[in-house]
Amino acid sequence: HDALPISPAMDRLKQMETFVAVAARGSLTAAALAEGVAPAIIGRRMDALEARLGVKLLLRTTRRISLTHEG
Repeated sequence: HDALPISPAMDRLKQMETFVAVAARGSLTAAALAEGVAPAIIGRRMDALEARLGVKLLLRTTRRISLTHEG
């Protein structure tokens, strides 16, 4: 079966929900586990959200994630 197309509004909502999950859990991996997806998918959603908003929301290092002032 082909996956149902996701509307742009639903995609934006998913990006925001994912941002909240990452912020609340403090890591892409924890958010990915909670959503049942690969961490790379979470990372791509965050990249897309930041690109769409034109602002950096998360400071990512190999060890931790923190919110920017805007985030």
